[in-house]
Amino acid sequence: MSYLTERFQAAVTELVGDGPVKERLASAYVENLDDLENTEFPAELMEVFTHLQAALHAERPVGREACVRATVRKMSSTQARGHAGTILMLYAELVRHGQRTEPLRVVSAEGKLPPKFLSEGGQ
Repeated sequence: MSYLTERFQAAVTELVGDGPVKERLASAYVENLDDLENTEFPAELMEVFTHLQAALHAERPVGREACVRATVRKMSSTQARGHAGTILMLYAELVRHGQRTEPLRVVSAEGKLPPKFLSEGGQ
């Protein structure tokens, strides 16, 4: 599992826990995703993560409150559920993207014989 996939898995685990959706969203993002850079994502997911970042950093914090927590506090539960859904979708796409990589091949698809050390029983 890739580094990003592990981080999103932890965020999704937080999202499905107990408590109000806004609290779960803030915790999931702050504890698992806030320090990620959009450049770490596959090209097709960069824009989605950039929009999520912007949406969760939209408000100015009050006092010692974190920016994300201030933003989530001011959004509706419906908005929070939408952002939680975006995190779930990104996780699913990262898992899917990770499964699409091609396995390493010893023998080319052109029908060449494998190297001798592989075909002679490891001798």
